[in-house]
Amino acid sequence: MSGFDDFMDKAGEIAVKAAEKAKDLAAVAAEKAREVSRVAKLNMDISAKRDTVKKAYGELGRLYFESHGTDPEEPFSQVCQEIELAKSAIAEMEEEIARIKEDAKKNGIAQDEDFEAVVDATAEDAEVEVEITVEQPDPPCEPGEEGPETPPAGEDPAGGQEQ
Repeated sequence: MSGFDDFMDKAGEIAVKAAEKAKDLAAVAAEKAREVSRVAKLNMDISAKRDTVKKAYGELGRLYFESHGTDPEEPFSQVCQEIELAKSAIAEMEEEIARIKEDAKKNGIAQDEDFEAVVDATAEDAEVEVEITVEQPDPPCEPGEEGPETPPAGEDPAGGQEQ
């Protein structure tokens, strides 16, 4: 029976070593997960700070334009001119919209005030919410079961004919 005892001792040693190795791997995995989590948080914080800087630059530019837009210093003159041209184009387009609406009223074409309110509100706060959904794949089929429908030979999955 000593052969069996030796076998059991070796099996026990192997089991202890395997458990220690699994414990070490779990500790390494936990540390890596903490690192990945920290990096993700830092990246989100960086993105938020970049947004803050971008908004501050916009505010700084607006303030400069309001105080120096009519007589900007040389490095700013081209940008101020672009702003003035864009503002002029906006004014022309707004005048055209007003003319179109006035002509519609004169011609008795009904105006949908609710639609205009939605358009105006959308233009004012141009935030868009996006919902992302993920479709789950079909579970694998057991032997003998039919899987999801496949297109007949000669057709692509979108339903068209293959060339």
